Amino acid sequence: MSFTTHNLPVPNTVGEKGTHTLAVYDWGNPDAQRIVMCVHGLTRNARDFDFIAGQLAATGRRVLAVSMAGRGESAWLADPMGYNYASYVADCMAVMDNFHIREVEWIGTSMGGIVGMMMAASNPRRIKKLVMNDIGALLSKEALTRIYDYVNTMPKQFESRATADTYLREIFKPWGITDETIWQRFVDTSLITRDGTLRYACDPAIAIPLAVGSKNFTEVTDVSLSPIWKEIQTPTLILRGEESDILSEETVKAMRATNLNAEAISYPNVGHAPALMTDADTKPILNWLDRTLGDLMAVSF
Repeated sequence: MSFTTHNLPVPNTVGEKGTHTLAVYDWGNPDAQRIVMCVHGLTRNARDFDFIAGQLAATGRRVLAVSMAGRGESAWLADPMGYNYASYVADCMAVMDNFHIREVEWIGTSMGGIVGMMMAASNPRRIKKLVMNDIGALLSKEALTRIYDYVNTMPKQFESRATADTYLREIFKPWGITDETIWQRFVDTSLITRDGTLRYACDPAIAIPLAVGSKNFTEVTDVSLSPIWKEIQTPTLILRGEESDILSEETVKAMRATNLNAEAISYPNVGHAPALMTDADTKPILNWLDRTLGDLMAVSF
């Protein structure tokens, strides 16, 4: 199943007035009653959801997969301080409002899961169900240090696709992609040509706000999102890679203890984060989304 691409202008939240353009990939029937919104991880883009978006569209849903600013085919921001969570939430609200969408089922990987949490906490009527892919209410210093290190050292360009392939295999080994056809497609959707050079499809300047917040990466600390999570009673499915350094079993247990509408599943032989690019990855998600809200709310632990 194919998609339609929208280049959607949304208001800047930082710096000069005006707009920046987001690439939104629109799958399925535009008149569908059930709508799923997908948001990717920190340096990734909307094309990570091609597989599950096609599956969801085949069930009659409409799927909007968004490349956040500075990622994929979306515009790079003139002021890099706009790469922040408040801006990401505002951008996602603008996307929903542009399409006159009142509520969605949300699938968010890592950063996209945090955006989903923030949306569900501050605008609970806009998020009907929440799927959080390998992200939770506590981010450890060690995991953040690893992520900051690779974000801060992202290459500005690649000499060739083969060079890019080698780099991506090392950085995204925890995703557990073992099928070579899927991997090559992952590489294809991870790259752009900009200013005549082959680049990773992510603005290196996303590292600037992270550096400011951690005093140039010298003062990285654990980050607790528990105050946000405690505001959420939305039915939630928490996905965890069994080898994840971002989301621990203890954090999942603590999250489920404070939200009786939360369930969790784990993926063996995967770290941060499950790729969601095979039937085995996506079937549990589709099954969970197909359950009625009444069934989900009746779950007890």
